[in-house]
Amino acid sequence: MKSTMYVLGTAMVIALAADGVAGQGVPRSTPIIVSRGEFAVSPYVGFMVAQGFVDGPLNTSLGVQKAPMYGVQASFPLAPAASLVGTIGYSSGDLQFGVPILGGVDVGNTNTLVFDASVEMRAGSLGGAGHLIPIAQLGGGALRREVSVLGVSRSATDFMVSGGIGADIPMSGNLGLRVMAKDYYGKANFGSIGPLTAKTKDLHTFGFTTGLRISF
Repeated sequence: MKSTMYVLGTAMVIALAADGVAGQGVPRSTPIIVSRGEFAVSPYVGFMVAQGFVDGPLNTSLGVQKAPMYGVQASFPLAPAASLVGTIGYSSGDLQFGVPILGGVDVGNTNTLVFDASVEMRAGSLGGAGHLIPIAQLGGGALRREVSVLGVSRSATDFMVSGGIGADIPMSGNLGLRVMAKDYYGKANFGSIGPLTAKTKDLHTFGFTTGLRISF
């Protein structure tokens, strides 16, 4: 009888131990969710500054000193910290004829359209949640410029490369403030503008903007 009880007890211990090992040997599956980021729209306003695109005689020049600029960016997420960004912008201002000593004289006006596609990288928040988020953009597109001087109008559409730096400042769950400085670098060729000849040249066109970033 004692031997029978001993055998039954041993069998129960072995069965319980085997059940515990089996339970530990089959891990529970845990789903892994990786966010691709957020779709966002960023309307902005600011101003545009461009190098002179016409060099005249006696160190004279023709260009845009500063003009209001506004537009919108749309961000399409590629990864948690990367997005494809499309930008459309518009700027209109006075065209100045620069004369040494005398300074600039308004002689016409200019309109500029910006079409740009960039890859945007977002760094981690500086100072924890709700603080500054640095961003950088690199891409390319086209600038269409229209100039009018003394009743003579010319236009040019030129390829450019773009690069910008800025920051997002979160304000609420899906709303933030975006500040940005962007350089559009490329050629400008208008041919003859009245008595002036605009030679093809590389120039920088800068946009300094502030806007809202609305994520969805």
